[in-house]
Amino acid sequence: MTSLSVRPVSATGIDDIDALFSAFADPTRIRILNILAAGELCVCDILDILSLPQPTVSRHLAVLRNAALVEVTRDWKYAYYRLALPANAIHRNLVGCIRLRFTGIKSLESERHAAASRLKKRKSNPC
Repeated sequence: MTSLSVRPVSATGIDDIDALFSAFADPTRIRILNILAAGELCVCDILDILSLPQPTVSRHLAVLRNAALVEVTRDWKYAYYRLALPANAIHRNLVGCIRLRFTGIKSLESERHAAASRLKKRKSNPC
């Protein structure tokens, strides 16, 4: 019988993993991550695509920011969100799931297509 070498995970590591999985544990946050996989979007675009009220979207974006899954750039009165660069392998794999594994789910495909269309229009007509 071979012995497996297992390194203990620090409390901070466990907390980070918990934050990642907690952020993924809500359908609205999955939808937000899905459309951000198309590229950086203004909050107004996120509201429009998801047809959700601003306080709801803001609350979910805060959870995603706290889990380091999204980053924000502020430009005057506009806030632009994008997927954060993965901080570790778990983060990279979870975001990879969003990018690659949600094909075939019509509602998510439709929302990501809408996000991609917004990005194309944004180049000629910013917020």
